[in-house]
Amino acid sequence: MDKHTLLFQNLKWIKDYWAREATDSLKPTSDLIWSEYADSYKLLQQKLITREDQEAFQRIQNEIIKGVVHSFLVMIDGGDQLADDMRIDLIDVETKQSLKEHGALYEGFYAYLFDVEGINNRFDHRRKNDN
Repeated sequence: MDKHTLLFQNLKWIKDYWAREATDSLKPTSDLIWSEYADSYKLLQQKLITREDQEAFQRIQNEIIKGVVHSFLVMIDGGDQLADDMRIDLIDVETKQSLKEHGALYEGFYAYLFDVEGINNRFDHRRKNDN
């Protein structure tokens, strides 16, 4: 497996894990020791009760985390304000090769997600309900 796929696979795993962890924390029996906002979770536990509520919450968490990962990758790619003051890179320690050499990481990440998750954007929900 190439280095980009390994990176994107791991980023997707992190995204999925935290979206699932946040959603699982809506269960009243959840151990919230990991969270600095246990009171907020307890409030949401009372509001987001149905499976549909919790699935909607998980989709939102997934979208937010995907956006944060995208922003980090844009920053690493040199596509934000940081590039005016400093350039950063992701280097494979073994080969000393930049992971940016084969294109923008943020584009590669979204292409990877498209390949493994299919269409997953703001229009997806509307299309399903229009049929």
